Amino acid sequence: MSNDTAPMIDFAFVADYIAMNNLPNRPLQPNIGYNQEHNIVFNTSSCVEYNVPHYGLSSDKLNQMAASDKQLAQMGRPRSISCQVLVSTQSEFADCDPNGVLGMDPLHPHERIILYFHGGAYCVGERSLTHMHVYAHISRTTGRRVFSPNYRLAPRHGFPSQLHDCFMTYKYILSLGFEPQNIVLAGDSAGGALVIGVLLLLRDMKCSSPSAAVLVSPWVDATCSGDSWTRNQQFDYLPALPLNDPFHPTRMFYDAGRKFSPTMLEELQCPLVSPVFGSDLSGMPPMLVQMGRNELLHDDIENFVTKVKHDNKQGSVFLETYEHMPHVFVLFDFADAAQRAFSSIGSFVREHN
Repeated sequence: MSNDTAPMIDFAFVADYIAMNNLPNRPLQPNIGYNQEHNIVFNTSSCVEYNVPHYGLSSDKLNQMAASDKQLAQMGRPRSISCQVLVSTQSEFADCDPNGVLGMDPLHPHERIILYFHGGAYCVGERSLTHMHVYAHISRTTGRRVFSPNYRLAPRHGFPSQLHDCFMTYKYILSLGFEPQNIVLAGDSAGGALVIGVLLLLRDMKCSSPSAAVLVSPWVDATCSGDSWTRNQQFDYLPALPLNDPFHPTRMFYDAGRKFSPTMLEELQCPLVSPVFGSDLSGMPPMLVQMGRNELLHDDIENFVTKVKHDNKQGSVFLETYEHMPHVFVLFDFADAAQRAFSSIGSFVREHN
């Protein structure tokens, strides 16, 4: 499809269709876990200002969103998003009263938690049963509660709406009394990129960072430039569309309907959009990165890990590659590789948090 067709597509209709198919809140089966959804309200006290001009257009957009939140809060109409809290019933929470462990406040002053950003190409993924099963497995192997915000989705809300919501969620979690050193950020695919984006913002704004990060198949290059996008096409379930196709996932989440151009390509190389292009990835906490050998993002992730290892102290970044596995293979939790990955996440989190 020619890039000239982008302005002719009714992306408002696409957004309505995606919203219509978003899943309602629903309980997990008791033998898997308990979950509850809460509202996060962005009052005046939780508003932020992004002093990160070196990120160019993304900085400008973030500040516009922050200013809008502040104005709405001052008018008495604060914006809110929802957030899942989940525990596994196959963990130390098995005998707990669900009503006692599913609130958002800390269970005790030094509680350790996982803050997880779901994947889905920034367009889908909220409340998905497969993701909630992932949260349950991670809660089981780490012994932690898992918090996961339902951030705004593209194409109705273009990037960096998702990053802003995730950053605000982290700040909100801190305001409840959780300590940064007791939080592990985690995410898959687009959610993995959001983890890195939040870490970069926290570092640059001199805010307290979490103790560790877990990235599963992080989408670190929105330009999809790695050779594995061609080499692994027959092995992965992801579509390998050209960037000039308006339905390419990148084009859907980043300014949908806009014609592709060299200017857009340059914007996509902003580290908040595509962390692999970051010239300075220092200041990262200990990081576990997991990927499938057969996924389209393989080379992009490998390049990112090489850069992060170069910019951070030795032994703080760990890459695990699972043979014959596709993108975000942990979603297929019946696979032995997925169970090994969950066990590894548990070991990593317990060691670094």
